[in-house]
This record gives sequence, C-alpha cells and structure tokens, in this order.
Amino acid sequence: MITKEISSTKKDSRLKPKFVKEQQWSGYKNPPWFKKDKKKVTVLFNFVERCKSFFLQAFFHRHGYLYRDLGDHVSEDVRWGKEYGNRMECNPMYFTSGCILKNLFKIEKETGLSKEEISKRYIFLGGGGQCGPCRYGMYPQEYLKVLNDAGFKDFRILIFSSDIVQDPMPKRSAFSFNVIFKINILLAAILADFIHVAECALRPYAKDKEQVMRVLSEAEEILLEAFKSRIYLLKLPGALKRVSKMFASVPRADLQLPKIYVTGEFFANLAHNEGNYNLRRFIMDEGCEVYPGLFTQRILYDNWRRACEARRGIKYASSRKERRFHRSSLRKQNVSTTIVTWFYRSYVKALNPSAFGGKFDVLDLDHLAELGRPHYHPEIFGGEGNLEVAEAIYYADTVDGFISSKPFGCMPSSGVSDGVQTRILSLYPQLNFLSIETSGDNEVSILSRVSMLLFKAKQKVKRDG
Repeated sequence: MITKEISSTKKDSRLKPKFVKEQQWSGYKNPPWFKKDKKKVTVLFNFVERCKSFFLQAFFHRHGYLYRDLGDHVSEDVRWGKEYGNRMECNPMYFTSGCILKNLFKIEKETGLSKEEISKRYIFLGGGGQCGPCRYGMYPQEYLKVLNDAGFKDFRILIFSSDIVQDPMPKRSAFSFNVIFKINILLAAILADFIHVAECALRPYAKDKEQVMRVLSEAEEILLEAFKSRIYLLKLPGALKRVSKMFASVPRADLQLPKIYVTGEFFANLAHNEGNYNLRRFIMDEGCEVYPGLFTQRILYDNWRRACEARRGIKYASSRKERRFHRSSLRKQNVSTTIVTWFYRSYVKALNPSAFGGKFDVLDLDHLAELGRPHYHPEIFGGEGNLEVAEAIYYADTVDGFISSKPFGCMPSSGVSDGVQTRILSLYPQLNFLSIETSGDNEVSILSRVSMLLFKAKQKVKRDG
C-alpha cells in the first residue's frame, strides 16, 4: 500500500497508527521500452534451459537488438533467489529471479555502472508469466520485487503470457510479442527439442560419450547459422538433414537398456540442467534410456487447454458478446495448434530422427484426456493438469520406470503425484513409479532415490529377458 506517516505526540503515539493508506498499491513499476532507445538497451534473456535461449539469439541477431544470452540455470541461482525473494517459494521462481540478479551484479562489477544506469540500459525477457494457481499468477511481480529490493529500481521485464506488460503494447515500443517473434520462439523450442532428442538417443548407447557431446555442439552451431539467415525458413530443412547424418554416424553399442519416462511440473521436467539436477543426463549415464522431454508437447498442451476453456465459455456464455469472445479465442487456439503441428512435423521429416534412434512423437492430448478422465478431470487446469495421471496410464506397460518431478512447494504437482497417483498405482501395480520434489539444493538425496528406481528398472529388464 502507498502510505503516509502521521505525526503524533508522545502522549497519543500508542493510540494513532503510524501509517494510513492513501491509495491502493498497484504493483511495482515496469516502464515501457520505446523504439528511440532500442540501440541503448541490451536484452538479457534465458528460458527453462540453455538450448532454447541459444537458438532464440538468432531472432535478436536478425532484428538488430543488442542482446546477451544468460545461458543455463546453475545451482548458484537458487542462493541469489532465496536471498532476495520471499520465503517458501518454489525453485523455478528462485532459479529465474536468482539468475537475473546474479547477472545484474556481474554486469555492475564488469562495467562499473550504477544500479540506476543498469536499470536504464538493460531489460530482461523471459517466461514464467501467470504461472501457478499456488501463486495466483504473481510471478512477474515477484521478479520485480526481487530486483527492486536489490537496488535495481524500475528495472524492466518482458514476460510471456503475463499482464505485467501491456497487450497490445504501445505503438512506439521497441519490442513486441508479435507473430514473427512467436514463430521464432516456436522454432527455437523445436530446434532445442531436436538436440535433446538426439542426446537422449545417442548418449546412453554411444561407445564414446565425449564424441556425442562434440557432435551435438557442432550441430547446434550449424542450426544456429541457418536460423540467423533472413531466409531461415528455407535454410533450416537443409541444415536439419545435414545434422541428421552427423547423428546417424555416431557409433552405437547394441544394448538392451531399461526405458525411463520423466514427467511432472514444467520446470522440474524440462530444465535439462541443474534446475532439475540434470536428471535425464544422470539417467543416461547410469545405463538407462530416457524419453526426451519435449517443449513442443507443452506448447500443444497449453493450446489444448485454452481451446477447452473457450469451448466451455461458448457453451455457458451469458451474452452474444461473451460468446463471440470465446469463439474468437477458440479460432486463435486452433490456428496456433495448426501452425505448431505443421512446423514440428515438417522439421521432423527433415531431421528423420528414426535414422539415429530418436523418439520424437508428441502424444494425442484428446486421447490422454479420456485415459485420465475417470481419475482426474481433464478440465481441472493448473500446473500440468491431467497430463501426469494420463501419461502414467499410457506408459504403464511400456516403460521400466516412471518418474514424476516437481518443485518444492508446487501445489498442483504435489496434489497429483502424491495424491491421485496412489490410486493409479493400485490399478497398475506393474508401474515402477517415483515421485521426487526438487528444491535446487538436495541433489544427493534426490539422485540416490532415482538410483533406486533405476536399479529396479534394470532388474525388471533382466527378469523379462
């Protein structure tokens, strides 16, 4: 609240309040970024994992922005986030806010700029908008709270799917979440998914793991150069065919390895870094094959969820105006889903993951909804909704281990994996299930539990021949 101090004498100081409310507090300031300042401001950005921001730098390169990729999340980010953030938040919040802070203090040390100047010369672009029924969509304000408390007053942030930025943004804005940007971030996510698909296919079977990492690194550079081109839509298919041949040439051992599926909350599942203890790499290096976590699947789920909400809105609309609004929303989601699916299938065809053993299929969300419906209504949205329950049923007879990964304090994930999954396990006792809760600082404990699940998976493979 905005308050004003009231003067009082010693006599009545115990009777009168020190502060009274003058007006409602509407949040921290997030000043606009105008075109006239485009060349004066550097865009700082990163996302759930390194590879996605690595490819998105092509967009900033093509459009003439000053930019700085903050790279992958590391455990140190949690310390920064906890020092300045509110108590008892989930680790995606700590990792993201901590990463911003860590890098701003690094810039302050490197450049000698004051915090005020840094707030004027830098801006952060990232995800994590209205996330979390347990946080009631307050993540963007949390980012601003952390930054202001650390001395970076009025530092600006641009967050996807958030009301922290104006929609539509002012005409004189230096940056806009327009169709071109959305297509670019979609393609960055798809390319990152393909690198992840290749790593999951090659790393556990490779005769030389260091060779795999060298090939992946070289493939990233090839795809980035194609993506930087102004005719990237024409160049990317050829680049994908080239890296496919590179992946297929990596020598692989003929092994029968346990198959492990990982699901759960968005960040804990898809970070592929210290944000989730490098979970999939740990599983691969322990002698198991792990299904890749696809960001594209999550994009399609978000579209599917919004389409469900729109159909429900059309059905129960109280006026023509409200019905038109929901019909417009449904059309947007259908168009978006069509675009995402078209790009993904087209580029999958160019990459040909089957040539190197890659698993690339995205699941049918309508089918998953019906699988999980008797146990978890698909229109109870929040977190990953019905996905985890439906995926457990879908994979019960085809994987040797099933891991649910969620952040500390994540309400929707905890309710699902620790609650509803108890019912699923009673119906599918063959499911080798483990629920883990990540906090960013208990790696040994978490990975020891994962090792137990992997041991049981290996025993199962031996027993089944």
